[in-house]
Amino acid sequence: MEPAGAELLRCRGCGKEYPVVDGIPVLLRDLSQADALGLFAPLDAPDALAALASAGPDGAPLPHLVEQLSSYLPSWEAGFEAIAQKLRSRPRVAAALELGCGVGRGLYELARQADAVVGLDRSGAFLRAAKVLLSGAELPFARRMAGRSYQRAAVRAPSAAGNVQLVCGDVLEPPFAPGQFDRVVALNILDAVTSPRALLHHLHQLAAPGGEILLASPYAWRDDVVSSAERLGTSDPAGALRDEVRGLGWSIEEEADLPWTLRRDARSLSVYQTHYLRARRGD
Repeated sequence: MEPAGAELLRCRGCGKEYPVVDGIPVLLRDLSQADALGLFAPLDAPDALAALASAGPDGAPLPHLVEQLSSYLPSWEAGFEAIAQKLRSRPRVAAALELGCGVGRGLYELARQADAVVGLDRSGAFLRAAKVLLSGAELPFARRMAGRSYQRAAVRAPSAAGNVQLVCGDVLEPPFAPGQFDRVVALNILDAVTSPRALLHHLHQLAAPGGEILLASPYAWRDDVVSSAERLGTSDPAGALRDEVRGLGWSIEEEADLPWTLRRDARSLSVYQTHYLRARRGD
């Protein structure tokens, strides 16, 4: 990619131009699929967002966006610590990548253990929130209390992480050259893509020979996301994942069951038991 003006990047090979929104390049094959609402919603005005969300049905795009932010932003405060400890325990590497980086909680830990970090996600709202938090600034948001009732809240990272590049893109079409990352991470995203095996293939391709791959998943399969035929296993998805990664030539170095908590509102709390797996790609 090369710059093509203040708000565009141009591919040197094909000449296609991609927009840059709020400093985040949008590298999607089909730009009509870009998350326009998330990329341009006024995240710095949570009270206005909450008022607009309260006026519409729960299933409408804006209420869904506000609810998603309300569920995931508190991971900076609690609910992600067990996974965070695994990330911060790893030795330092030169380059790390997180596919499905969400609001940046995992990126913060990766940035402490890598010289350069890239985070890829399709959600423009999540990426813009991550950008604010990784800068060390406070991020206000509308915390869902009950139904369509919201309360103003805020989160802040313990410190800034200036070595992170955020990219808006599809984790099943990652816009990166193969083999350039020493650590590749996919946390709680394996059951949120249409093809978990394709995601594993990309993890394998993006990791450098001998590179480290970190996965976590609660295997919370949903029919509207991934069909039964594409799921890993039935009664034993963890065993199916082991078979898949060994088939790719990875050596499994660590496994654990770790809690991951999401709060939908003041009275609704979901605690997932995620299967954490750390492996190493063969040379």
